[in-house]
Amino acid sequence: MNIRTQLILSYIGIVLLVFFAMDFYLGNALKGVLSDRITDELEVQAALAREFLIEELPGSDRFTHPVIDGLVDRLGETGNVRLTFIGSNGIVWGDTERDGQSLIEMDNHLSRQEVQEAISEGIGSEDRFSDTTQTEYRYLVLPVKRNGESIGFCRVALPKAAINTAIGSQQRMLLYATIAGSVLAIIFGILSTGAILKPIKRLTETTQSIAAGETTSKVEVKSNNELGQLLQNFNLMTDKVQEQIDKISVENQRLESILNNMGEGVLLVNEASEITYANPAAVVMLDLPEMYIGRALIEINRIPELQALLSEAEQTSTVAFAEIRLANLQESEAEVTIVPVAAKSEYVIVIHDVSHVRQLERIRADFVANVSHELRTPLTTIQGYAETLLNSDSKKSKKRKEFIVKILNHSTRLSRLVSDLLELARLESGDVELTMTPCHLSAFYEQIMDVFEPVLEESGLVLKWDIPDDLPQVNVDHQLFMQVFVNLIDNAIKYTPDGGEIGISAEINTTNTENADELVVHIKDTGIGIPLESQSRVFERFYRVDKGRARKMGGTGLGLAITKHILLCHNGRIWLESELGQGTVFHFALPIMSTD
Repeated sequence: MNIRTQLILSYIGIVLLVFFAMDFYLGNALKGVLSDRITDELEVQAALAREFLIEELPGSDRFTHPVIDGLVDRLGETGNVRLTFIGSNGIVWGDTERDGQSLIEMDNHLSRQEVQEAISEGIGSEDRFSDTTQTEYRYLVLPVKRNGESIGFCRVALPKAAINTAIGSQQRMLLYATIAGSVLAIIFGILSTGAILKPIKRLTETTQSIAAGETTSKVEVKSNNELGQLLQNFNLMTDKVQEQIDKISVENQRLESILNNMGEGVLLVNEASEITYANPAAVVMLDLPEMYIGRALIEINRIPELQALLSEAEQTSTVAFAEIRLANLQESEAEVTIVPVAAKSEYVIVIHDVSHVRQLERIRADFVANVSHELRTPLTTIQGYAETLLNSDSKKSKKRKEFIVKILNHSTRLSRLVSDLLELARLESGDVELTMTPCHLSAFYEQIMDVFEPVLEESGLVLKWDIPDDLPQVNVDHQLFMQVFVNLIDNAIKYTPDGGEIGISAEINTTNTENADELVVHIKDTGIGIPLESQSRVFERFYRVDKGRARKMGGTGLGLAITKHILLCHNGRIWLESELGQGTVFHFALPIMSTD
């Protein structure tokens, strides 16, 4: 059922309900009015008849049926009603419906309801069935008095059939008027409904056009009423929607261009792990077939590591990252990041090919290792000859001795550099075999003091060891981890002026709840500090904040890089805080040994 039919039927129903309710109410009201009016007319006729009887009736001692009945019959002929005269004692002396013996035989009417009411209230009326005439009447009685003395009662009666006929006629006229009004109202409702629905029909047709893709369609506005304002607002809304569609289209084209030309592979999978989008790079990296949309990722590319990473993202609803091998890549190494799209239960998979980077890193590490091995032999030879010349008993000039000392110092420095390069190469390649043993950090104190006590005394520096003995144990390679302390403390000594202070403390991590199961060590100095722009690079190999000062102190520039990789081998991490002129704090963290 369409809206036009619904409106028409609703309108017709309301109109009919209202009109017939009015007909019912007005009919009852008209019936009451007509009834009261007939009663009033009966009262007028009774009053006229009473006045006539007062003038024409003889004295009560001369009442006879023929005389009185003659008067009543003559008076009743002019009134078109039944007229009855009842004596004060209840005897009926005259009635327009009875004559002769039948009049004499009529019952005593003193006990009639309308007579008793006239006695008590001065007027009486009642609707009842007459046994005399076998007809239902409306009776109205007035007392007849002459010189203040009651001589009887004047009663007029009108058949109820006549009353009902008059009321029915008026009610039929009202019903005809109601039906005519309803028909006219319905016709007007149908016409007005059509006029109202015409702009709505135009609006519907326009929305259908927009749904079909014709977003530039407009609704013709022909009025300024509420419907006209609605159509105007709809046209404005259509313009705004078109603007947004144009913007979204431009953004989609831009995004599509970016994705299509990215070197990284980008996939979008739903909660069922079905592929919903893949850019060209992802298609190549994963060797996707031509029809991949809607197919499960595990069905197309069976890579356990990729599936495990996707499961991790699904279970944790957080970003998952790992480096995995993809067989279709030249060097089969890729960094994969999976980001949940919470609003749609989808996941964005970004694949970054790092095979070329890893290849360069291997080349660099191999180069350093090879160069270091190649340098070791000649450096050893130089050092050996220099030591021989220096310790020889042969006579030598002061200048010759000075040169030999320089040869020895530089060869020693080169040897140390080569050793650090070899150490760093081993750490980066993962070829280091760790001998892990549980220990307390306080176990390193004596060794540290053996190494640095002479230097501290010479420079006047103070080393404060503030690591409690009750801290949990850590699992480390004792010999290799000692190098972490040595490198960091040596670095602090080099850049702290004489008379300064170096503090070493440790605590269980309490600031980061995600890493609450680790031990954090702080090595703080009161040195010159590190500029902000250099802080992010201090762990790079050969990077020096103050190159002149570092070379003068004989450093290789590899200590912090080696320290970082030693901590990485122990699943630790390192960072720093520094303010220029205020000193530096190096922090490193290690996992606490499990007590299970």
